[in-house]
This record gives sequence, C-alpha cells and structure tokens, in this order.
Amino acid sequence: MRGLTRRLRSTFGIGSSRMAIRSQMAWYWRWLANVLMMVVVGGVVWWLVENSYRITGSDIHEVRARIEALTQDNATLKHDVETLRTSLGERDRQLQIEHAAQGELARSVQQLQDENAGLREDLAFLRKVMSSAAQPAGIAISELKVEPEGGRPNGYRYRLMLTQGGQRKEDFRGKVQVLARVAGPQGASVLTFPETGTPEAASTLDFKFYQRVEGRFAIPQGATLKSVEFRILAVPGGQVKLSRTLNMS
Repeated sequence: MRGLTRRLRSTFGIGSSRMAIRSQMAWYWRWLANVLMMVVVGGVVWWLVENSYRITGSDIHEVRARIEALTQDNATLKHDVETLRTSLGERDRQLQIEHAAQGELARSVQQLQDENAGLREDLAFLRKVMSSAAQPAGIAISELKVEPEGGRPNGYRYRLMLTQGGQRKEDFRGKVQVLARVAGPQGASVLTFPETGTPEAASTLDFKFYQRVEGRFAIPQGATLKSVEFRILAVPGGQVKLSRTLNMS
C-alpha cells in the first residue's frame, strides 16, 4: 500500500528532476588537443609521402637521380638535334650551291660545244670556199635553218651562211630581210622582220668571202608559221640580190 502511494506521489506530485553531473574541459585544452591531432595527422601524411617509394619498392633518391639523368639526356639530345639541324641546313645550302654550279657549268659546256660546232662548220665551209678554184659570181645562201625557240611562245630562231663567189673585187654590203607567212584566226598574213625603225633594221652586213647570220622573230599568239622567205637586199638601193623560201608545214 505504501509502495503504491509513493509511486503515485512521484508521478503526480511535486518533485525535483533528475540531474547528470559531467566534467567540462577548458577551451584552451580542446584547442591544444585539436592542434596535436592535426600535427599527428600531418606527420602521418608526410611519412606516407616520404616513404611511398619504399612501400612500392622504389627509392626516392634513385627516382630523383633518374629524373636528373633523364633531364640531362634530354638536354643533350636537344643540343644534338639542333646541331644536326644546323649541319643539315648547311649541307642543303652547299648542295644547292653545288647544283647551281653544276647547272652553270653544264650550260657553259653546252655553249662551248655549240660554239665549237659552229666554228667547225665555219672552218669546213671556209676551206670549201677557199679551195674551190671557180666559184660562181654573186651571193649564195647555205646552211639555212629555222627552229622553234624554247622558252619563248611562238618564237623562232634562224641561221644561215652567206657567201660571195667570183673575183670578189669588193666587199658585199647588204641586209637580210625575213618574211614570215602565217595563218591565224584572222586569216593569212605576211610579217616582215626586222621591223622598220628597230636597230636590227638599220644594221648592215659587210663581208668579202662569207658571213654567218643568226636572228630571232616571233609570230602572234595562236598563229601557225607556214613558210619563211629570206631576202638578201643590197645596200644602198635595197635591190633584192637573192631570195630563198623555206616551207615549215
């Protein structure tokens, strides 16, 4: 009965609440503990970083030495590459100079060969002229050639040999006139070279035995060269002493 009465009093009566007594740590001790904890964590992290190479079976000093060696090797290789590039550039320039010199030498040799061939032809023709006892009087044309000129559109070059036979009492003075007959979009036409008023038109030939004549002319674009007539004109007067036509097509 008494127990029931106490229980009712404790439940519905006035009574004090339960209290729990706990010890409280000062703030500076808590900060000190936090700092110590951070130091410990930092030390553990540092130890793991410093000893990670050992944990994995490698030594950090060896790795650093390898890195330094590879860096030096890389620098050496870069220097060697730059040296090789410089040497290769000099070699290329030298090869270009040698190729240019070889090309110039080849052109000089070809020119000398052409001149030599021309001199041989002149010498052979001169021997023929001088050895003949009875040459017909007057002017003659021989070795007449008309060829396309490479590198010049619709350009041509001609070459011929003029000789004077007979007694040759005086030198022959005259001109060479070229008449090119062409066919083009506008029809057939005749072109005269050298053109009037040019220095070539004013030049004259003066020889006693023979004279080699060379020249160039060009026809209009799109035209076709049909024939070329060579006229030997006397100076003064312009009388036609000789005419010869060469068909081209």
